[in-house]
Amino acid sequence: MILALDSDEGIIKIGSPPEELPGIVESIKVSDSLIIENADMQGRSGKIKVVQGWNDADLAITMSLIDNPNAELTRWDYLKIIAGKFRKVADNGKPEVYTLSHPMIDAWGTKQLLFSSLESTEARTRRMLSVSLVFVEYDSTAGIIQDRQNTANAAVANTPAATPSPPVSDQQRRGLGNMESRYGSL
Repeated sequence: MILALDSDEGIIKIGSPPEELPGIVESIKVSDSLIIENADMQGRSGKIKVVQGWNDADLAITMSLIDNPNAELTRWDYLKIIAGKFRKVADNGKPEVYTLSHPMIDAWGTKQLLFSSLESTEARTRRMLSVSLVFVEYDSTAGIIQDRQNTANAAVANTPAATPSPPVSDQQRRGLGNMESRYGSL
């Protein structure tokens, strides 16, 4: 499924084919962090930080929902539509995975997201709902890179060490100088 954000227009489109989500986009926030484990070290005060990699990126979108008398829809009707998208299930019986289209998300390298939480708030004095949609990275790019690095490191560790080549002799070194001067003037 596709999730498209247009920051300039304040519109979010979701699904295949994309449908506009009701509401006005107020803010978009992307966050990520390291996975750090604290380890005790004997004979040393404090803890040692052991970096395990990166967490999955989070995307938070804040929207405002207002009544639309022309369409005869209330903010509650709009919230019901968004809650339906949150609870949408794919053909495999699991929550829908969304592919996002937005420059800020592209800059983070995030591709696929799960709609992980939905929160709505009503201010007592205003006829408006504030809605927070939170998406979490489904297939982390950093996790894929880490897996590849771990596989590559294991392969390097399992290959026998190559015997070092002998040092360059004086005769070979003199020959290199002649080759450099000949090819350098081409």
